[in-house]
Amino acid sequence: MASSPARSGLLITASTVLANLPAYLVPVLAAHRLGPDDVGALATVLALAAILTVPGVGLQTAIAVVTARSGVPPERAVGWSRGIAVACGALPLVLTPVLWSALRLPPAVPPLLAALVVAAVLAGRPLGVLQGTERFGRLAAGTVLLAAGRYAGALAAVAAGSGPAPATAATALTCWLILPALWWLARPPAPSTPAPSTPAPSTPVGVPSVSAGVLRGRLVLSSAGASLAILVASYADVLLARLLLPPRESGAYAVGAVLTRIAIWAPQAVTVVALPRLARGPARPAPGTPAAHPDAAGAPDRATSALIAGLALLAGSGLLLVTLVAVAGGPLVRLIGGPGYPGTARLAYGFALAGAAYAMTFFLVNARIAVGSRFPSAGVWTAAVLLATAAIVLRPSTIGGILVLAVAAAVLSALLTALPAATRITAAR
Repeated sequence: MASSPARSGLLITASTVLANLPAYLVPVLAAHRLGPDDVGALATVLALAAILTVPGVGLQTAIAVVTARSGVPPERAVGWSRGIAVACGALPLVLTPVLWSALRLPPAVPPLLAALVVAAVLAGRPLGVLQGTERFGRLAAGTVLLAAGRYAGALAAVAAGSGPAPATAATALTCWLILPALWWLARPPAPSTPAPSTPAPSTPVGVPSVSAGVLRGRLVLSSAGASLAILVASYADVLLARLLLPPRESGAYAVGAVLTRIAIWAPQAVTVVALPRLARGPARPAPGTPAAHPDAAGAPDRATSALIAGLALLAGSGLLLVTLVAVAGGPLVRLIGGPGYPGTARLAYGFALAGAAYAMTFFLVNARIAVGSRFPSAGVWTAAVLLATAAIVLRPSTIGGILVLAVAAAVLSALLTALPAATRITAAR
């Protein structure tokens, strides 16, 4: 049987903590072992890797939605995953001149980054099957495995005092090594093992009918585009800092951005556990089912309750994290980057606030994907474009100036994405 929401949430939360710990340790260790310019360069590589691999997160979301609706893993997932992985891996090769000149990255980084990206995107298929079938224990194990693949090699390279290129090479190698284990985790349950209980296939209101187990291109592309929008928007300030600030200040901004990442992904379990429930409702009654049938009436209530509960949990966790950072910003920044970043410590609460707003946006965008919204990330892209435009026009030259724009963009993206959800909650009442 599928795990209860509370137990599932605890499993995913524990795996998220374990998975994100090495992601935070890489820049922390780099701040202690490398010079400011290498810290900024490595933070840029990590930001690019996160942005370029986020279509894999979208692939996972799309596969999870189709699996949750139909009760079976989708067809065409293998072809889609390979095609998306190759396309994502080609981008750093195409952008090689930009990565060399504008971002001042070593010449070896683009091809190594391409290899890393292909492996990380391919991981989206087995994780999506596990999420859609609500096998959250295996999903938790797979999440930790993927994190080990993405960061263990980089940690070893940075600990040895190596710069961005060796760290990227080590990460690409470990990413490919963990893929077979992920595919083994997602194998179908043995005949003697009861499969996770899922409701009969249903079509959420406003969503085109779904053939059992068929992965449609529009869902994959909208999910990948939405996930890409969130990562582009949430990492744009790090890239802007690299472009607009001197090397030492860009490294200091990268240290503060670790707090943003913590605030974004600390409550990730809320979204992971809620997605299959949101994807299964609200549902239309099956032909011949009276409108007053309990199954027909209960689905919208369950979906709306999951939406409201998720928003409440994210608002509470965001408030808690921002308060904690506001009180203990100095010690936290010293823990992350050492004593050489006092300016970052004074602004630590701003980095946490931006992350909390993007965590809310991440949940709301996934809620829109679950009900088949055609443009789930429109608000996020709007905020990202406004952030880039404001940076080009104003050209802030301080950490605080870029952070003000980043917080404004994060809050705006959450507000714009929340409008359809507010309409849905009001209609349900």
